[in-house]
Amino acid sequence: MHRCLVTALASLVVVLIASGCASAPERPLSREGSRYASLPNGKDPLDPSRPVGRHSVAHASAAEGVIPHFEARRGHALQILVLSGGGQNGAFGAGFLRGWRQRGDRPELDIVTGVSTAALLATHALLGTPADDAVLEKIFTHVGDRSIYRTRPWIGLLFGNNSIYDTSPLQELLDRYITDEVLRRVAAAYDDDRRLWVGTTNLDYEQTWVWNLTLIAKEGKLDLYKKVLRASASPPVAFPPVEIDGHLFADGGVRQNIVVVGLTGRQRPAPPRFGAGTVYVIQNGKASSPPAPVNNDLLGVAGSSLDVMLTNSMESLLVRAYVAAQAHGYRFKTVAIPERVDIGHNALAFDPSQMRAAFDAGLALGQQPDPWLTDPPFLSDLPPWALELIRAPR
Repeated sequence: MHRCLVTALASLVVVLIASGCASAPERPLSREGSRYASLPNGKDPLDPSRPVGRHSVAHASAAEGVIPHFEARRGHALQILVLSGGGQNGAFGAGFLRGWRQRGDRPELDIVTGVSTAALLATHALLGTPADDAVLEKIFTHVGDRSIYRTRPWIGLLFGNNSIYDTSPLQELLDRYITDEVLRRVAAAYDDDRRLWVGTTNLDYEQTWVWNLTLIAKEGKLDLYKKVLRASASPPVAFPPVEIDGHLFADGGVRQNIVVVGLTGRQRPAPPRFGAGTVYVIQNGKASSPPAPVNNDLLGVAGSSLDVMLTNSMESLLVRAYVAAQAHGYRFKTVAIPERVDIGHNALAFDPSQMRAAFDAGLALGQQPDPWLTDPPFLSDLPPWALELIRAPR
């Protein structure tokens, strides 16, 4: 995906310089907030000094924190699933969920979060029936690039187009699989105190906005639900941003590739009320890749540099998820695509053979007796004293 974006950006710069093309009309800055969205820490995006209402990520007070709040509401230790972005590599997560079910110990999930391609996984991961697993397999293995986007005529860049591709096919995919019946089921999860949160990037405010999709479903706002999913899965320049309440939203992975819950509040969390729950993180990408020569040209160096930056961002967010789990006395478990699996080098390719390879790798890994890593793979990079602080007995 990143090489594709760099290519698109470079091409766009050439067109702009060569033609002095027409720019889009200026937009006013929207001051409209949303009762369905907050910053990842539960604060109001338009006034980060205060928390938003009880429906936000920080659903309870900032001091109480989201994990203790839902422990009390659910009456048991929580099972939290965190899904990362990854373009076509979301097929890995779809396969892993099915393999996990076949292994026989996949729990009912209390909280699910998703970003980017994981926004397309998250709804059916929360609902969690065998039929939902089958839907995810269709979404991630029975489609190609034409099921996601169409190339716009390049001449359109001269007249205000805001992306290389048209994502009308993605909208059609959402219309097919996110239906009124699906919305009613998500609303039932809300009534059962289960939650689904999806991250987007607000381009105007340069913030991550996290949307409470379960509340949106509860209030029957199907169009808004699908808008948030489409926005979260729309990398800028390649795909057009999505306008909601006058704001422009794009791929949540632009700022952070996973949504981490459980780090709100100024007080150290109390011991878990019902014993240790689990934070599961499915990485729709490889935790590490073997060395490979980089083309010593503009696109090669820029693409490789962007990959390094985004990988580093994912590493820091995984550490945050690990710290959140440790702080609450929860277990941390993570999986990623095995190194040996050929998933190509363009996550926007939506290549059926590569998606099937990623799905099958996830399916096989999910079926294994214990596929999980219990530490982020790069945690050993931290000094011993830092690890002691993170793992300090409560």
